[in-house]
This record gives sequence, C-alpha cells and structure tokens, in this order.
Amino acid sequence: MPKLPKLREKKALWGVSAAAVLVLGGGGFVVYESEIADDDEVCCALPPPLYGVPRGPDGEIDVASQSVETKVPVDHDFSLHLRPGGKAEWELAETGESGNVLRAKGVKTVKGTRYFKFRALKTGTARVVLREVDGDRTMTYPIEVKESIGGTSVAEDPEEYYPEADDPLKFRKLDRDFDGTVTVRRGEEFRVANSYDNQPGYTWKIAEKPDDTVVGLYPDANPRVGGSPAADRKDWYGFTARAKGTTTVKLFGCYRCGYDSEPTSAESKKFSLTKTLTVVVR
Repeated sequence: MPKLPKLREKKALWGVSAAAVLVLGGGGFVVYESEIADDDEVCCALPPPLYGVPRGPDGEIDVASQSVETKVPVDHDFSLHLRPGGKAEWELAETGESGNVLRAKGVKTVKGTRYFKFRALKTGTARVVLREVDGDRTMTYPIEVKESIGGTSVAEDPEEYYPEADDPLKFRKLDRDFDGTVTVRRGEEFRVANSYDNQPGYTWKIAEKPDDTVVGLYPDANPRVGGSPAADRKDWYGFTARAKGTTTVKLFGCYRCGYDSEPTSAESKKFSLTKTLTVVVR
C-alpha cells in the first residue's frame, strides 16, 4: 500500500477544511471533510454548485461580501468572501458562535480573495460581524441556517456590465469622484465617475436630478460600470450640457441596504452617504 504524504503543519488560528460533496437521490447530501494545509494541493475538481450557489476553494458554499440576507443549509461549510482591490482590510469582530448555531473555521486567502469560513451546526439564526481594521465600518451578516436552501437566492458578486474602454459614444470622461465642481462647454457630452469600494455592497440612486434645461442625464441615469464590481468600482454617469448655467446632481449610496430603498438598520444609517456634484456649463 503506498505511503500517504504527511500533511504539513498549518500556521493559522483555526483549521481549514476541504469538503467533498456526494449528491444523493431525493436531494440528500453527504459531506466528507479532511484537514489540509493552505499550501497542499487538492487533487480533485470542486463539486458542482449546491442549489445553484458557487463553491469556495475548499468546496464550501461561497457567499459574496455584499450579502444582506444570508441563508445556508445545516451541516455544511460556507464562507463569506472579500475580493482583492477594496480599500479596506476586514477582520472578524463576531463569529456567530454564541448560540452554537455556527462554528468559525478560520480565514483563508486564495489569489488575494479572503474567505471567512464557518460550519453550520444546527438550524437557527446567528450573527457574524466583520469590522474594518483601520476604520470604523462594520458589515453585519444575519445568518439563517435551514434544513434546505433550495429556491433561495444567495448573494454573488455583481457582474461588470461594460469594460471601461468599451464606450461607443464620444463622451469626455472626467475620472474623478462624484463630488465637487466640474466645468464643461455647452453642447458637450461627458461622463463623471462615481468611485467607491463596493465590498460591503452599496445601492446607489439619483437623489436629486440636475436642472434638465442646463444638463440632461444620459440615458435614464443608467451608469456604465467599470473597475471591479465587487471591490474598487466606478459607475460612469453620462450627461449632456444643454445651456449655460449651473446645476447640481446628488447621488445617495445606501450602505448594505439590499432591497430596501432607505437605510433601516443603525449600521446602514451610519455609513450611508450622499455625494453632490456641481456642474457649470459655460
């Protein structure tokens, strides 16, 4: 019998498990776990998505950082992931272990993406909180562990709608934050970038439109997305300068609001923000 390779000692706070899932008839699952070190190769391909949810590096259910309603099945591993490129570094503030619904399984980094890993131990609810290492922002995840999550929508990273270079119209691009004052010429078509870190998940809307006799939105205020939709993102809003004058545009960013149009939690109210752009047409 061939000798099995010895697993190297893992230098981490918690162990990291790799899960292989066998799909049974009738929707049942059997989960086998084995401890592996970060730098050991996994021999086999990841199992297929579970309930349509993508897999993390060790086969666990993979949930995007923008999730505000997180549901996972009991007796399964899952992770909350943060893509590289965001302005903040995050750490665990609350592990959700107080009610014995979850068990924290550590943090794993693969190609710059950080996976905060957990095990769903029993049905019930728990709360996981990530906090900014060098700031005061938090991301709270109400976790619901269910017998099944079939038919449940699980948050995935938003897709990039358009490459920044793929702009068929001849807009002047003002690569700056959506704030302060810009000066343009009458008849000019231009785009202004709303730049932000989308790791926590912002929902943006036009809170105050410009005076359309001076500046028109193009078209219907739908931005073209560039950058990394799950980290440092740029939403390019298009405008047409119609007449001489001065007007303002306001954007409201709802922090971790999900489907809510206004902040409802104390966290959302604290970290939501409004940006005001003043446009001068000469």
